[in-house]
Amino acid sequence: MLVLAAAAAMLAACGHSSAPQSANSSSATGSDGLPGDHAHTARYTIDITYPPLSPEADALTRELHERGEAAKRDLMQIVHAAPAGGPARLAIVFEVASRTPRFLSVREKGYLDNGGVHPRPLIGTFVFDMREHKVLALGDLFSDPAKTRIQLAAYARRALYAKLLDKVPGGDKTPPKARAEWQANMRGMIDPGTAPTPANFSHFLINSGSLDQSMSLTLVFPPYQVAPYVYGVQTVDVPLKQFAADLKPEYRSAFGLAP
Repeated sequence: MLVLAAAAAMLAACGHSSAPQSANSSSATGSDGLPGDHAHTARYTIDITYPPLSPEADALTRELHERGEAAKRDLMQIVHAAPAGGPARLAIVFEVASRTPRFLSVREKGYLDNGGVHPRPLIGTFVFDMREHKVLALGDLFSDPAKTRIQLAAYARRALYAKLLDKVPGGDKTPPKARAEWQANMRGMIDPGTAPTPANFSHFLINSGSLDQSMSLTLVFPPYQVAPYVYGVQTVDVPLKQFAADLKPEYRSAFGLAP
């Protein structure tokens, strides 16, 4: 019951110039004053890995590097603000999640640890249109983005209810009243976290599918958006049939649909 009470309280509460480098640094300082993508000093550690991308995706490569540079600036601010603090750590991996002839989806996984209770999660997704040479927002795919977000929000909410509402601490031993309270608190995070706003649905990937499976979308929800930190990143896979009718005509063939 103590564990359950603590978990319920956490659910209710969760709403939502460079530092000098030592001789151990493994990467030189760039012209902008920031250390390289792999560096180790007594004050900080940096590890950022980028995927090899073709020249056709140069615009995406630039955006990924801008994201990495912004994270390094945040790290340096932390280091300068606490000169006597312990070592801080920045770790990011950008990895290709899927490729199709039209779309390249890249996922960012990482964290910034400044010695707090939890590292700050660094979560990102990038869907690149190889024909138009630009990074897409989810709404760019649909003729009526607001209408489609309402549909996706309802689908995501049902999926997250099914995934999370049974994860009550204590399992079947939890009394019904405590179970109901815990589930109400979890709904209190899922519902606002899946409200059909552009911000709530800013992270997504396009899945390439397979011989027996159509292409699909994966909606990505960072920690704290729909569940407490301990539950990590939440994802919802949305099958093509849920949004096919809403795609812009120019994207239908990219998803294997007739014009």
